[in-house]
Amino acid sequence: MSGEKTRDEPRYLAHANLRDGQREMIQEGIDALEEEGFLLANAPTGLGKTAAALSSALNVARNRSPRPTILFMTGRQAQHRIVVETVRQINERRNIDTEDKVSLVDMIGQRGMCIHQIAEEWTSTFHKMCSDLRRNRQCKPYLADSPGLRLRVLQDPLHVDELVSVSRSHHEAGSLKQTCPWKVARECASSADIVVCDYNHLFNERVRDSSLKGMGIDMSNLLLIIDEAHNLPERIRMGLRASLTPDLIRNAVYELEEHRETIQEKYEKTGTSGSTLDDEEREISKIRLSEAALTRTRLRLAQWFKEQRETLQKEKPGKDENEKRVEPSEVLKLFTAEMVEPLGTERLTIENLMKTLWDVQVDLSEDDDAEADNASERLASVLENLSRFENDSAICVAFRFKGDTSHISTHLLDPSVVSGPVFDSVRGAILMSGTLTPPEMYAHSLGIPDGRMVTATSYQSPFEADRRPVIIANGVSTLYARRGKENTKKMQKHIRALLQNTPGHVVVFCPSYAILQDVIDSADWPGRWVVVEEPGWGKKRVDDIQEQLRSARMRGQKILLGGVFGGRLAEGVDYAENVLDAVCCVGIPNAPVSVENDALKEYIGKDLGRSLSWRYAVFQPAVNKVLQGMGRAIRKAEDRAFMLLLDDRLHTPNYKSCLPPTMSHFEAKDADTTGRLAKRFFARHPEPASHEE
Repeated sequence: MSGEKTRDEPRYLAHANLRDGQREMIQEGIDALEEEGFLLANAPTGLGKTAAALSSALNVARNRSPRPTILFMTGRQAQHRIVVETVRQINERRNIDTEDKVSLVDMIGQRGMCIHQIAEEWTSTFHKMCSDLRRNRQCKPYLADSPGLRLRVLQDPLHVDELVSVSRSHHEAGSLKQTCPWKVARECASSADIVVCDYNHLFNERVRDSSLKGMGIDMSNLLLIIDEAHNLPERIRMGLRASLTPDLIRNAVYELEEHRETIQEKYEKTGTSGSTLDDEEREISKIRLSEAALTRTRLRLAQWFKEQRETLQKEKPGKDENEKRVEPSEVLKLFTAEMVEPLGTERLTIENLMKTLWDVQVDLSEDDDAEADNASERLASVLENLSRFENDSAICVAFRFKGDTSHISTHLLDPSVVSGPVFDSVRGAILMSGTLTPPEMYAHSLGIPDGRMVTATSYQSPFEADRRPVIIANGVSTLYARRGKENTKKMQKHIRALLQNTPGHVVVFCPSYAILQDVIDSADWPGRWVVVEEPGWGKKRVDDIQEQLRSARMRGQKILLGGVFGGRLAEGVDYAENVLDAVCCVGIPNAPVSVENDALKEYIGKDLGRSLSWRYAVFQPAVNKVLQGMGRAIRKAEDRAFMLLLDDRLHTPNYKSCLPPTMSHFEAKDADTTGRLAKRFFARHPEPASHEE
């Protein structure tokens, strides 16, 4: 390995004084990255894990030749600003005589950074229009070359919103020269110390090649920091989740027809001859064959759906909803049975059908929340999943009907088939989260290489136990068999007792929107302004909520905020300034019983045994969502908050073993006990923590 051994005293620190556990994490990160290994850090909120990971990576990267690019990856745009602010603090504290400024590029997807009016279009429409404008050289901001702006980006870290603003108002040589900020970010990426971006840039296989090539970055020269790494396995699984219906095939055929007509019009306008004409006719012929094959497949699929539905209804009569696992090869046969001999000696295959479908998609999206709106792309994704895993148990294919609708869906069981090759290729990584527990579970599920150094550490919480008491209530649960009016009333009494004895804002998280409505919307909460999360909330709505919390506290108004585990309010949101006084977690958000979850338990069980299969597939993911919810109120070591957990299953061995071993708790036998404990806590800590720097 090149470069000198990093000295023991770490550099590139964001704060003058390191917190408990933070120094340990920095050193373990340096040790792992120097050996091109991996640190899996279960680092509680308030430890300062972002600053620690950046310090580790910078200490190693700046001692290497060639210097690696640090890719800081997160699934939430809200985390980007924290990274930028941390790097600014590092730059302020650096030794200006011996250390250059740390450069950073912050980027999100094209649509989120676009300064053209097409940014207001729907995602699929935007990407088509953007691609057309760039290909036809009609987008002035994209065509603009602004070396001064690139220099500005690399000189001082800019948050993506600041980059967009600067790009929109950029002047060179005394005149306005608007420049595409997405293009600027990609052009600067290879020259920056740090690139902040979404998981998709590496862990979406189709996006990865075009993204890294566009940024001029080689995966073999990357150091990774994976933030909120507990979300990565599910994000990878979601990337290979696809759904198939006869209507999807119909819509894909419509798109192929439109695609073919566009190509024909282009050929008629430009004029062709000789071998070029043969190529054009061949391309159009393949599209026609694909249209014909898919039209027949749609009818065959509809009949197959009917047969599967009738079989399930015979097995379990009277059910309006049911599902079964099917083999990938069985679904593929529905397509291959309709493939006919085209012109010449070539024949239509699944591979060239997929290629034809992919060609309809004009561009790839790196957005963290963009969906594949193009029917041809969605159908190609289904076929790709079925073909790739035709003889592999790492995927589950399910047929499901509900009411009058039916569909086939693909579910990846093993995210390591995507992430394993990535971790094999990069020069090392730090994976961190406040709920990366147990770290060994994530090392296994993500395919961290066994042959390289792997350190998995759960760091001690820096909080005083007195400043974040955890209370688990008895006699209440969201277990389906125990639900009912009486159980709901008991939960509401606990929440009411908490509210009556809490001086400020309280957030309540529930396993589903239905339970949230049942517990919160169905009751009155005197003295509280009630704000309840709704499906589909975006970043702007969440930002507005945080501002409401701050301004309401200044006015002396108390808010009861309701959200769902895994939702917008429960993960990736930085409730700064100790704005939440208490968190109440209602129930345990276990995934519903399904073919997919049964397949996941079976898949893990074959490798690790039945006991770990239940823990890794069922208990631990659910408890980690509760821990994520609890962590929303505590963002710094000085913060104080009261934690109330309303589900007595957390006392049982299966769930208790999933809680952090350092977490102690009290029991509340009834709502009066909850009220007394809350009153006593806020008598000791009446004011939120001061966050003066």
